[in-house]
Amino acid sequence: MVGFDNAVEALERLGLKLLAGPQALRDYGYDGLRGFRASARSSRAERIVVVYPRSTEDVVEAVNVANNFLIPIIPAGGMTGLMGGAIPVRDSIMLDMREMNRVIEVSVDDRRVLCEAGVTLEDLDRRLRMDGLMLGHDPWTKPYATVGGSISTNGMGYTAAAYGSIRQQVLGLEAVLPDSTIITTRAVEDTSTGPSLTHLLIGGEGVLGVITKAMLRVYPIPEAMALKVFRFDSFEKGFKAIIHLLRNRVTPTALEYGEVFDGPADPMGDYISELFIMFEGFGEEVEAKTRRLEKIMRDFDAVEMEDRRAEEFWEHRHDIAYRYMEHVKKDDVDRWMAGRVFDFMHVSLPSSKVLEYRRRSGEILARHGFNVVDRGIWKSPENFSIAFTGGSRGFAGDSGVMAMDELVALAHGLGGSMEYCHGVGIKLSSYMVGEHGVAGLELLRRIKKAVDPNNIMNPGKLGL
Repeated sequence: MVGFDNAVEALERLGLKLLAGPQALRDYGYDGLRGFRASARSSRAERIVVVYPRSTEDVVEAVNVANNFLIPIIPAGGMTGLMGGAIPVRDSIMLDMREMNRVIEVSVDDRRVLCEAGVTLEDLDRRLRMDGLMLGHDPWTKPYATVGGSISTNGMGYTAAAYGSIRQQVLGLEAVLPDSTIITTRAVEDTSTGPSLTHLLIGGEGVLGVITKAMLRVYPIPEAMALKVFRFDSFEKGFKAIIHLLRNRVTPTALEYGEVFDGPADPMGDYISELFIMFEGFGEEVEAKTRRLEKIMRDFDAVEMEDRRAEEFWEHRHDIAYRYMEHVKKDDVDRWMAGRVFDFMHVSLPSSKVLEYRRRSGEILARHGFNVVDRGIWKSPENFSIAFTGGSRGFAGDSGVMAMDELVALAHGLGGSMEYCHGVGIKLSSYMVGEHGVAGLELLRRIKKAVDPNNIMNPGKLGL
């Protein structure tokens, strides 16, 4: 505790904006991995001091203090992460990056933007649209998630079918390393000069450094857009229709496909399923893709639903984020979610293994007393998601842990990855050896030790 007190005093002497005391622990002690989750984890920190840097130099000073007093330092964005990536595992310095929110330069000809890491995705997109450009990253948390947080977890959004995860949109980064060195990576799309330092930081959850600036690829606002919804009488039929669609290179901007449940459902059941799909581009391009889409859907006996259903889905895609953050501000998230406890798996698999994973994961959930509340694919056939609720021995008890163990092992056994858009954080850290293998995880640990010998950068994350 003495070291922590000394660190706070050192930060105060630097004149940095700070928050300490019970409010700091309440507001920054956890992210979206809360008590209503089967894999919930709580902060083991007793005290937190929050620093609000306004410049890269402020970050350097805070990192120096953390090193001098061997206090963990954790970068935080919008605090909307779902995996515990921003949860402090012991008394820590938190870096709330949201005051580093400048959009530094927009280049229309280069189709890129240089911005600070704390700008929210929504604010950045709003600024880009003033120049006829748009951001390619559009997650459900767009109003609150920051550029740095999205990059640190390699996030994926609704428009990923066309633009990919944010990894595909990052050209270069500025970051402060654990020894307070500032590194700036070469901000170009194509380079053949050794392993990518940029990609070493993407998905790193702040364990190798604090991202302070990003150069992103951005895109022209499309001329036309079409939204469609189709219904299938079984999940398998719709899944095969999507495979056929993409095999013929009818690439959408957004794609979401899932089973339709009135409430918690039998994980062994087969239900009517709906496909939401969006095309964007030149008017004639959108018309051509829509005609081909409709033909393929007819070939697979799909029923087209009214366009208004698709429009409502798209208009309200961020509403859950607004509701969630309202309850965060009121500090009553767990009470709000009472009776709606759930958890999820977002696995990436070869397309040929998805139907098998759906069947076998249903068997696992049924055996442990869970029901499904959402199940389907997002962005492409490879990305399969399940949200579930219930549990035979208490949702956050042994049944939740055992079910997660089996669901992860099944994904790995089928040649897949255990997560495709939210990161690892605390929730999945114990499964990293299965994800990367013993030798692969050891290599990551050696990199972490070389870059951060004092283990001050977001310790306890990524299984490192």
